[in-house]
Amino acid sequence: MSAPGWWQQTTVAALLGTERREPPPLPHGLGVAARPDSTPETTLLDAAALGGALLRAHLPDRPAGDLPEPAAPDATPVAPPAAVQLLGLLLDQPPVAARLRPLALEHWLGVAADRGVRVPARTLPRLLALATQQSDLRAATRPVVGERGRWLAGLRSDWRWVLEPEPAAAAPTPVPADDLDRLEAALDHRSAKVRREALALLDAAPDSARAARMAARLRPLLTPTGRLRRGLEVALPTEPDAAGVRDGLTTTRGGSQRERWLELISAGAPLSVWTDATGKDAAHTWPLITQPAARAGVLRAVRARADLTWASAAVADSPDLLAYLPTAEQDAAALHLLRATKAAAGVASVVRHVPPPWSPGLSAAVVDILRHTAPAGGSASLALPSLAAGLHPSVRPAVSAWARAEHRWGSLPADLDQYLSFLPAITEAFR
Repeated sequence: MSAPGWWQQTTVAALLGTERREPPPLPHGLGVAARPDSTPETTLLDAAALGGALLRAHLPDRPAGDLPEPAAPDATPVAPPAAVQLLGLLLDQPPVAARLRPLALEHWLGVAADRGVRVPARTLPRLLALATQQSDLRAATRPVVGERGRWLAGLRSDWRWVLEPEPAAAAPTPVPADDLDRLEAALDHRSAKVRREALALLDAAPDSARAARMAARLRPLLTPTGRLRRGLEVALPTEPDAAGVRDGLTTTRGGSQRERWLELISAGAPLSVWTDATGKDAAHTWPLITQPAARAGVLRAVRARADLTWASAAVADSPDLLAYLPTAEQDAAALHLLRATKAAAGVASVVRHVPPPWSPGLSAAVVDILRHTAPAGGSASLALPSLAAGLHPSVRPAVSAWARAEHRWGSLPADLDQYLSFLPAITEAFR
């Protein structure tokens, strides 16, 4: 009998009583022998104890006699008792807001990895189950599970991620010349999906033959205006020929087809076409591009190519470009955007795109602006994870004062204060 079938029959016997339903014998494959003097009552109690242990350990059904090899000895020390106690709190009764529990757990796991310690064996099933559900925790979990954790991961297919290498961060990279030829050929592939994927990759390649063709289509549409070229007129393209359709200028239902073609041409052409037309650098050219479809296409090109120069030029109109800026420039750019906005939604859109952790200066500016800004819509809940991950510990007194003062931010200031107060306790518990 399989373990799930045995447990189901055990549950039925517990519900009906041993007088009405005989409890099933213990499965042989679990390696636990029945009592020689067992009664139906003791058999049921033993089954409940064994089944409860199996459920807590998240053990799967295994064929009879197919017992796993024991876990290898683990030379890595277990985390200190105080730290283990805090881990248990985070798993069972989080002392922080529910939305902040993953961040607090990541902090605990990160400190454990830095200290060269591991999670105790009894906590592994709960941690692995949680990290399986919340994949953001996996990278921080892998280094601290030890030999026992890797052994457990080998017993369950849904825990195998523990044994997999950490996926490398995807970063835009130049497309190799050999690949450009293959992508060019893929434009003639009979599969629409293959053609779409090739077009998306070619948008990131300003040196490709397709980019040169898009540049040839874009240049006649751009006309500088004024004596000093202080304006730029952008005309809409006409219906594309067969070569244009091959390059992705297809038609769709609804919307302006010509504006869509302009966006696609702008997304595929080299960004230098724009600066050549104006005779100015990117910072002075971007404000001259006022046609909505053209702006949308340029922004697509900036993101696809991770172009730092154009990201700096356009970040005021597209805060998501903050993530493309060098770390040294992000704070200054974010502060500039924050000072220009008076709405909470604007603050949330900025901080969401600044990689954590933030500098003390940026953190202080964010807290000060939010304290004097009324929330709008769901801006409070949207900002909470970003604020918790980014704020520097030095702003905790300001956050505490914000939580105590009258405000309309609901539980956000108190949740942040509680979270920032809890982090030092985690670090201290590992000493």
